[in-house]
Amino acid sequence: MDPSTTAPSETLLPAERCPDLASLDELRLRGLSEFFDPFLGAFARDTLRTGGEVWVSRSGDSVDGLYLYLESERQGAVFTHSRPIAESFSARHSGSSTYSDFPLGTRSELFRIYEGTATGPDPSHRFRHPVRAGGDADRLEVLGLMRGVHGVVDDAWFTSIARENEVCFVVEGDRELAGVGWASISSGVGRLHSLSVRPRYRRTGVGTDLWHARMRWAAGSGAGPVVTEISEHNSGSRAIAEAGGMRWVGQIYRSFGR
Repeated sequence: MDPSTTAPSETLLPAERCPDLASLDELRLRGLSEFFDPFLGAFARDTLRTGGEVWVSRSGDSVDGLYLYLESERQGAVFTHSRPIAESFSARHSGSSTYSDFPLGTRSELFRIYEGTATGPDPSHRFRHPVRAGGDADRLEVLGLMRGVHGVVDDAWFTSIARENEVCFVVEGDRELAGVGWASISSGVGRLHSLSVRPRYRRTGVGTDLWHARMRWAAGSGAGPVVTEISEHNSGSRAIAEAGGMRWVGQIYRSFGR
């Protein structure tokens, strides 16, 4: 661990930077997030793998805050139950956006946390589009789709499409990928994330097909509860989750402008 507390502002609380996977593996990352605790280790490993920063704060021998940051996307995520810790971490990179349990900065977007139970095939659902598991041969197409929908996306996230305990599902469109979405599992908890559909394929059932494919995979992989985070502005994805029996159980915020 790098016990660096040097910072450009006196508002920063003491924190340690995790330089590599060996130092990360020494940490006990738990009790930091009501909904994402099972995934914190994977989040941190992915951040290091893509060249990002991993910081922790401690209370005695326990980690009481985790901060993940990727400079290429100017985006970070904080996991802590302490607002002062969240504010201190987000202040490390002024001008970036930060996901947190707390609204920070001058403007925040709310993301609803939905929870449901992994289920097997729903006999009432008829797939309207061809859905399959993506692989490394789809890397460039997936990256192009993500950039077309979200703008700046670091290609370091996509060095490998297929990863342990995670699957990427893609929907084939007219000579292009129409949509993509991921599902992962850790400690018996599933997570649906990074759903992206090209604008011209929206409202055609692509998102619904991807939801059912990912929930089937989660059930087959041994997940019980499944969580997903959806922007309050994304009424389409919220409708899909609610129609599938998921319920709104909490929220996080993406904050801008410190």
